[in-house]
Amino acid sequence: MRHNDNKFDYDNNGIAHRKHIINDRIRYIGKESNNLEDNLTGLDDADYLEYDNIEDFKQWILSLKPKDVKDKGISKQTLWNIKKRILKNEMKYKSKALKGIYKVYKERKLNN
Repeated sequence: MRHNDNKFDYDNNGIAHRKHIINDRIRYIGKESNNLEDNLTGLDDADYLEYDNIEDFKQWILSLKPKDVKDKGISKQTLWNIKKRILKNEMKYKSKALKGIYKVYKERKLNN
């Protein structure tokens, strides 16, 4: 019996063979998406935040001062915690504060 399963290809005898994945890039995203497969195929509007050039973004955060993000509602302590996580390689991509900082980052990239 043939099943409609996207993870397998079927031969003429109906035998399932696992599909192979070939990647051409790495995309860093938060883990918010429940429908990641649909979002990456472009079928729906994305319900996740995709981080472009994550290493540049991390270095930019490490250079921030509290006054740079205060108007976005991000406290000195929150910024310090994010920097500490970056240095420990434990960045939480889903955090609300990080999303706010990322918006500042994108705005500044667009204006430069």
